[in-house]
Amino acid sequence: MGGIPSGRSSIGSAIDFPHYYVAAKVAGLPNPSQHLLYYNGRNNDDKEEVLDRIPPDTEWNRIAHQNGLTDTLHYSAPPIVATLLIPFGKLPYQLAFMVWRILAEISFFAAIWICLKLCHAFSPVTLLICTLAGFAFEPFTLTLDKGQFGALLLLTWLASVLFARKKQDVLSALMLALATIIKLTPILAVGVFVIRRRWKWLAAYVLWITILTGVGVWHLGVENHRLYLAKLAKLSCGVPGPYNYSLNGIVQNVYYGNILDYDHIPAQAPGGLCAFNKVLGLAAYLIVLLYLMKKNQRGDIVWDMVVMSLLILLIAPFTWRHYYVLEVLPLMFTWFLVRAERFSRPRWVLSVAIGCTLIAGTYYPDYLHPHFNNGPVKVFLVALLPLSALMLMATILFAYKPEPATAGVP
Repeated sequence: MGGIPSGRSSIGSAIDFPHYYVAAKVAGLPNPSQHLLYYNGRNNDDKEEVLDRIPPDTEWNRIAHQNGLTDTLHYSAPPIVATLLIPFGKLPYQLAFMVWRILAEISFFAAIWICLKLCHAFSPVTLLICTLAGFAFEPFTLTLDKGQFGALLLLTWLASVLFARKKQDVLSALMLALATIIKLTPILAVGVFVIRRRWKWLAAYVLWITILTGVGVWHLGVENHRLYLAKLAKLSCGVPGPYNYSLNGIVQNVYYGNILDYDHIPAQAPGGLCAFNKVLGLAAYLIVLLYLMKKNQRGDIVWDMVVMSLLILLIAPFTWRHYYVLEVLPLMFTWFLVRAERFSRPRWVLSVAIGCTLIAGTYYPDYLHPHFNNGPVKVFLVALLPLSALMLMATILFAYKPEPATAGVP
């Protein structure tokens, strides 16, 4: 997560890892179902539950203070994530954060490896070059700095694609189930397996989600799950401002005509605006699925999931910048397959790849917008990242040339 620029953790530089660490501590307490993971914002304020910190007079922050931390941001991951993080809660904070970062780096390296395999571009040289470039990719550096899940999300997503291509449905479904509990929107990839009639995969996915949820309910109780679902409902409209890099964020910023600071963000989104964004997201989802079903008649699952990796970033109610680490897959897919002459209008595709790589991989648009006073200019600069992802998705959808039925899958 991001957060307003106040009250940083007193230990380490991470903004987000402290609330995962406290969640692990809470989940590791005796009778964990009797302890809360989720808290309401002051005055039922939705924006606070996205951007601000849990009130100090809570058991949560008492645990944070006992471990040398200041008040933390709200925890918004599923309860099962807290259960899985318990081993980190057994470590001193600094050691836990160091181990977390090492695991993130290993996960990212493994993700690059799988990505090259999916693009049929693997060699020791390309692995070295892509790894060096990837470790400078802004969403990944944010993942490390904030102590976030981005690298693990990318790895589980790519592993799911790799296993799906090999028709190893049970393992593929497990990987996507893990990606779903990291960031809920990967559940939208289920639509791909529906249009491909991968019924065994779908059954396995339902089974894994049921198992993970069941373990969470058994360990952390029904009440924490009820509070989690209530939190999802409250956050489903997203918020405006400089932190939301989804289509929802663009629409809300355009609606207000400026990039609102925290104090001026409304407590709740207007009902009509919220409904419009939900209809927009649903329409985009259905249009993309229908187009893939029509054009990708060979059922190339890699192509489907490359497109879907961008779509889930765009139509989520709220997408932090660090989750754009998932764009590594479509960027590498485009770079390597345009070289393999798998795109029509290759010069155009190459220019899109260059532009999208620079916009996603650098911090310049985010750096520039605070230095402008003109509202529409600020809105445009914040919108550059999701707009570039939209352009990349459209390019992959319309310009990619599937191989003939007798050829191998990319």
